[in-house]
Amino acid sequence: MREQKSIPELIEILRKGTEHLVNMAKGLEFPWNPRLDDPRKLHNMYARNLITSYVSKFADLSNGVLFAIEQQNFLMYALCGRALLETTAILRYYLVEEYKPLFDKGQLSREEMRRLIELDDRHLRGGKFDWESFLFQRYSKLRSDAVARLQSKGKKAKSPDPEALPQQVRIGLCVESWGRETPEVLVAYNLFCDLVHPNIGSTFLVASTSAAGLYFSRFRGEPVGRQILEQSLPILLSASHRTFSQYLAVLMGTIWQDDELPS
Repeated sequence: MREQKSIPELIEILRKGTEHLVNMAKGLEFPWNPRLDDPRKLHNMYARNLITSYVSKFADLSNGVLFAIEQQNFLMYALCGRALLETTAILRYYLVEEYKPLFDKGQLSREEMRRLIELDDRHLRGGKFDWESFLFQRYSKLRSDAVARLQSKGKKAKSPDPEALPQQVRIGLCVESWGRETPEVLVAYNLFCDLVHPNIGSTFLVASTSAAGLYFSRFRGEPVGRQILEQSLPILLSASHRTFSQYLAVLMGTIWQDDELPS
């Protein structure tokens, strides 16, 4: 049986892995250019932008975990930890459930190439928030749309707006897919969800104990969150970092090489 690493050892592993990701993000320079005419070049552009986005987000979240541990801010640790699991779950979902069935066909037809680009676009730009209205400060539209969605709950859905962002994949679907392959992931995700929801889990993270009793402030004695961190960090790193690296490499493998592209 493999001996479990200590918390300081795990933190050092996380620190080195995060430094690698930060340096990787600094070196990735692939501009967004959706006007490429060849679908293979277009997929390569999407894949490279996806890789850059994933690496950048994962590095920032990992740095957030390290900062939270240093500051003993256990709620921040849990928030970044859950985001790491969700980021990994979405990456894995697209590679296993969406890309693999296509690439397993070998030579892709024109229709299959069109489907691949649709997947790429959904993977990179999927969402449901009206970013255009937000960025151009059309707050009244954001408010009216939110009210309209609330009032239409339970009613027949309207036809999708062709100008809207592609529909994002539901995070629960990604976690369930991952959990069928690796049930331990469900334990990790359920734990970190409970640690960030406004309930007993997150309350523990701001609690501390002393000879006088239990206080719901981490500054009154021994933080309860420290024990939760020590038990949960091995689970978090085992589930997220190893799997993230594995599937990031798979995404890199979908890129067509220069000699496979039209000159």
